[in-house]
Amino acid sequence: MILGRPTNLWLGFVTAAVGLVSVVAVTMFQADATTVATVSGALIGVLGALIVLVAGGQPTVNVGDTVTVATPKGEPNYEITA
Repeated sequence: MILGRPTNLWLGFVTAAVGLVSVVAVTMFQADATTVATVSGALIGVLGALIVLVAGGQPTVNVGDTVTVATPKGEPNYEITA
Protein backbone atom coordinates (compact mmCIF):
# COMPACT_ATOMS: atom_id res chain seq x y z
CA MET A 1 0.00 0.00 0.00
CA ILE A 2 1.11 3.53 -0.73
CA LEU A 3 -0.58 6.40 1.12
CA GLY A 4 -3.37 4.06 2.20
CA ARG A 5 -4.24 2.93 -1.32
CA PRO A 6 -3.66 -0.60 -2.65
CA THR A 7 -1.07 -1.34 -5.30
CA ASN A 8 -3.59 -2.09 -8.06
CA LEU A 9 -5.12 1.40 -7.78
CA TRP A 10 -1.70 3.04 -8.11
CA LEU A 11 -0.83 0.88 -11.12
CA GLY A 12 -4.15 1.79 -12.75
CA PHE A 13 -3.65 5.49 -12.04
CA VAL A 14 -0.12 5.51 -13.49
CA THR A 15 -1.26 3.63 -16.60
CA ALA A 16 -4.14 6.06 -17.15
CA ALA A 17 -1.95 9.12 -16.55
CA VAL A 18 0.75 7.97 -18.97
CA GLY A 19 -1.95 7.12 -21.52
CA LEU A 20 -3.39 10.62 -21.23
CA VAL A 21 0.03 12.20 -21.68
CA SER A 22 0.60 9.98 -24.73
CA VAL A 23 -2.68 11.04 -26.33
CA VAL A 24 -1.91 14.71 -25.70
CA ALA A 25 1.60 14.33 -27.12
CA VAL A 26 0.33 12.74 -30.33
CA THR A 27 -2.76 14.91 -30.90
CA MET A 28 -1.69 18.33 -29.70
CA PHE A 29 2.05 18.28 -30.33
CA GLN A 30 2.02 16.08 -33.47
CA ALA A 31 4.63 13.72 -31.98
CA ASP A 32 5.44 10.48 -33.77
CA ALA A 33 2.96 7.88 -32.50
CA THR A 34 5.46 5.00 -32.63
CA THR A 35 8.00 6.88 -30.55
CA VAL A 36 5.36 7.98 -28.04
CA ALA A 37 4.08 4.40 -27.71
CA THR A 38 7.60 3.07 -27.19
CA VAL A 39 8.51 5.67 -24.58
CA SER A 40 5.20 5.43 -22.75
CA GLY A 41 5.43 1.62 -22.65
CA ALA A 42 8.91 1.80 -21.16
CA LEU A 43 7.77 4.48 -18.70
CA ILE A 44 4.82 2.39 -17.53
CA GLY A 45 7.13 -0.57 -17.02
CA VAL A 46 9.60 1.42 -14.93
CA LEU A 47 6.90 3.15 -12.86
CA GLY A 48 5.08 -0.15 -12.35
CA ALA A 49 8.26 -1.78 -11.07
CA LEU A 50 8.87 1.19 -8.77
CA ILE A 51 5.33 0.99 -7.38
CA VAL A 52 5.66 -2.74 -6.71
CA LEU A 53 9.06 -2.17 -5.10
CA VAL A 54 7.68 0.50 -2.76
CA ALA A 55 4.32 -1.15 -2.01
CA GLY A 56 5.45 -4.77 -1.95
CA GLY A 57 7.68 -4.58 1.11
CA GLN A 58 7.42 -6.78 4.14
CA PRO A 59 4.38 -6.07 6.27
CA THR A 60 5.09 -4.23 9.47
CA VAL A 61 3.40 -4.59 12.83
CA ASN A 62 3.02 -1.54 15.02
CA VAL A 63 2.38 -1.42 18.73
CA GLY A 64 -1.30 -2.13 19.37
CA ASP A 65 -1.88 -4.05 16.12
CA THR A 66 -3.73 -7.36 16.36
CA VAL A 67 -2.06 -10.27 14.58
CA THR A 68 -3.56 -13.70 13.84
CA VAL A 69 -1.10 -16.48 14.60
CA ALA A 70 -1.51 -19.59 12.46
CA THR A 71 -1.03 -22.86 14.30
CA PRO A 72 -0.46 -26.41 13.05
CA LYS A 73 -3.39 -28.16 11.39
CA GLY A 74 -6.00 -29.27 13.88
CA GLU A 75 -5.23 -26.60 16.47
CA PRO A 76 -7.16 -23.32 16.65
CA ASN A 77 -5.50 -20.10 15.50
CA TYR A 78 -5.26 -17.30 18.02
CA GLU A 79 -4.78 -13.54 18.02
CA ILE A 80 -2.12 -11.55 19.83
CA THR A 81 -1.65 -7.82 20.27
CA ALA A 82 1.78 -6.40 19.60
